Amino acid sequence: MSSEEILRVEGLRQYFRDDKKWIKAVDDVSFSVKKGEIVGIVGESGCGKTTTARSIIKLYKPTGGKVWFNGELISAGAWDERMALEKAKSEKSDKQRISEAKEKYRKAEALSKELNKKYPSVTEIQMIFQDPMASLNPRMTIKEIIAEGLRIHGEKNEEVIRSKVYDVLKKVGLMPDHANRYPHEFSGGQRQRIGIARAIIMKPKVIIADEPVSALDVSIQAQVINLLGQLRDEMGLTILFIAHDLSVVKYFSDRIGVMYFGHMVEMAESEELFAHPLHGYTKALLSAIPLPDPYTEKRRRRIFYERPTYTPEEEEKFKLREIYPGHFVRCTEAEEKDMRSERENAQ
Repeated sequence: MSSEEILRVEGLRQYFRDDKKWIKAVDDVSFSVKKGEIVGIVGESGCGKTTTARSIIKLYKPTGGKVWFNGELISAGAWDERMALEKAKSEKSDKQRISEAKEKYRKAEALSKELNKKYPSVTEIQMIFQDPMASLNPRMTIKEIIAEGLRIHGEKNEEVIRSKVYDVLKKVGLMPDHANRYPHEFSGGQRQRIGIARAIIMKPKVIIADEPVSALDVSIQAQVINLLGQLRDEMGLTILFIAHDLSVVKYFSDRIGVMYFGHMVEMAESEELFAHPLHGYTKALLSAIPLPDPYTEKRRRRIFYERPTYTPEEEEKFKLREIYPGHFVRCTEAEEKDMRSERENAQ
């Protein structure tokens, strides 16, 4: 990791077992986040955005890949080593090659278990969930919900807990009197503020906001977005912002990553991505943004993207390639040349 990076994800894979086959929810996702930066992640429902976030904060144990936080390796999977061992066995390789593959797989598994024991969770990375009501215990008061993290980490002084809870309630635009109420007594926007308060009371360095405004009215969305921006400035937060609304992501994010079919297919600075999309899916996604002018909207041309069929050999050649400084696209070597030409002609 460079000194500027606070979070780095490399080759992240999250697979789930179903009826003796693997379901690939997230496959070979790589990106990094700099300190103080807001990185937006967009893509259609089911593309793996939330699964990526949950794997980073260790709600899911990653199947493969590595995650670094603040310069330290916090999680690792052993999928690549497992596949190498299976390949060596299937090809009936010599005993030495199989033995070496077994040893690499054993070391990778040992590292994964060691990291899970050393970092069962990472307090300095907190998550704001999409559905505030589903993520708040209806039987607990707001004070109990927000203070739960403090208690888990050993804080027993009730006066200190009360003071910290009141302080974060004020920060998110709620009143100290709200501490003794229950989640069902609040509106959707207020409940999301409670979720934000629960995250920031642990004084995190990174906030993962998983579609925090998707269930809210437009006016309330703006309030929550502005609150997150304000907290970023006050607390020096780094934010990984997951959303469907591309206009919100463009307004709020420094860089944007586009996910499709479990892959990170394109990543660039916000202005660069909107001005010069290169991947076919990104172009289709941006063409779907409605325009406020009815005359322009009537002439808007939608782009439809159909995922091409690739051979297994071509699939293996896919990787994130830097087409333009800071602008990465997941493509083959042949596609890279075409995209470079397209980007140069756009200048």
